Amino acid sequence: MSQGIEKTAYDGLAQLFHWSIVLLIAAAFGLAWYMEDLPLSPWKAQLYNLHKSIGLAVLTLAILRLAWRLTHRPPPLPAGSPDWEHKAATATHVLLYGLLFLQPLLGLGIAFFSGFPTRVFGLFNLPSPLPPDKALMEAMGELHELAGTLLLILVGLHIAAALRHHFILKNDVLRRMLPGANR
Repeated sequence: MSQGIEKTAYDGLAQLFHWSIVLLIAAAFGLAWYMEDLPLSPWKAQLYNLHKSIGLAVLTLAILRLAWRLTHRPPPLPAGSPDWEHKAATATHVLLYGLLFLQPLLGLGIAFFSGFPTRVFGLFNLPSPLPPDKALMEAMGELHELAGTLLLILVGLHIAAALRHHFILKNDVLRRMLPGANR
């Protein structure tokens, strides 16, 4: 990029991280809601392992995405954006990143304290470094559910802000994260 030219869109890798995490989170939440009330069965165990595998994929992508973000500046908000908007965007992104780490880590804690093996995408078992502990597993389960609710609320705010920029303010904030925006 030439010096003095400010980029107006996220690069392709940032977009790939963003949309991959979006799809994985949607799949993880969909699975969680579907499997929660299923009777205990091999099918439910398979779904739980898929849910845990997706969580590990989210955690891995979140680590890679954060590393990329720390070394590649995102495009700025449009010129003239009010200070409160910059602060709100920064706070929302920090909280979203935090929850992208916290949610899967809590899920790992649940898995480790459950005493059940975690089969990662059917490829290998992730051994638990911790002994089973039902009380800790249940406490982490409550926190996992709370973090999931907070994540959904923040994602909703994030989407609402992007739609506000697109339909009300009529700027490119939404388009800059869409595939092909760099063209």
